[in-house]
Amino acid sequence: MNILLSGKSAWQYHHANHHHKTWELIANTAGTGYMEINGQTIPFSPYTVVCIPPQVEHNKHSEEGFRDMWVWFDDFPMMDADRVTILQDDSDHNITSLINVLYSVQYRKEPNKKVVAESLLESIQQLILSRLERKPLDARVDAILNDIVHHFQDPSFSLDECLTRNGYCSDHMRRLFREQTGKTPHEYLSGLRIKTAKKLLASRDASNYSVSEIGTMVGFNDVSYFSRIFKKATGVAPGAYVEKQ
Repeated sequence: MNILLSGKSAWQYHHANHHHKTWELIANTAGTGYMEINGQTIPFSPYTVVCIPPQVEHNKHSEEGFRDMWVWFDDFPMMDADRVTILQDDSDHNITSLINVLYSVQYRKEPNKKVVAESLLESIQQLILSRLERKPLDARVDAILNDIVHHFQDPSFSLDECLTRNGYCSDHMRRLFREQTGKTPHEYLSGLRIKTAKKLLASRDASNYSVSEIGTMVGFNDVSYFSRIFKKATGVAPGAYVEKQ
């Protein structure tokens, strides 16, 4: 899997009809408009990601203008070479961010840049495949998930503030979150904290962290509360879990 070229467009309004002998991955970074791909009109907006197989005719238009990033590469394992893939990046813009890192790596004079760039492309491809396999989430639920993932280790993180940040009713968002993930926001948050605590406790011989320190590291200010929640989830207290490991 070789990266042949990557680039970033200046502010543009039109890409004429064309095709490539390679795969092309495009991440729109600004502006809205539409693409015509094999005669089909497809709208795009910021963080729309499009993966186009070789020899597929396409163009791009926008009245307000747009910017994008693109990568040409020779192979996309497990992706249908007869189908154009279109998806919206997640609220953390992970696919777009990795393409940006890949671009930076490719044009830096690093001794191992080829290996790093190919590893990044592999990660991008796996993210795309993962996104295609999972059921799309409501944008509000996706934003709450990202908020929890990025802040669950912070004891001051407020789930209530997270749920009402965009002016939505917290009860409505809890119901929507559970419908789409199978868990309540609190269950998801607690599950991440307990899962991380188990890993930290299992490596306590090497790290020498105390139970209290581990509790704080996974978002609990009160060691007694941490112990109570941990025991409820695992059946044993944190100290006993260490001995069991």
